[in-house]
Amino acid sequence: MNIEWVARDVVVTVEVQDRVTKKLEKILERSPKETPVRVMVSNTRNLFNAHLSMNVTGKEIVAQADNEHLIAALDDALEKAERQFNKHKDKLTRKR
Repeated sequence: MNIEWVARDVVVTVEVQDRVTKKLEKILERSPKETPVRVMVSNTRNLFNAHLSMNVTGKEIVAQADNEHLIAALDDALEKAERQFNKHKDKLTRKR
């Protein structure tokens, strides 16, 4: 998995990166090939914005979440991405 990190007005620690990487590995374990992932984090007026985008076999998955806490914003965005990914994979398996 190739993760590109973009942080604007935020310092993303190694612990946060490890946490997100573990969750992304869990989400993408059903993906058949290497998946590039872009994680963008920004801070505006005491509100953290997390934006995840990944291209999975024929579908661009984009998830965005806002929260007062950085980890909560990332967790919310990861949950949204996981729901989209599972929905996409279920559609592919139903067509077979």
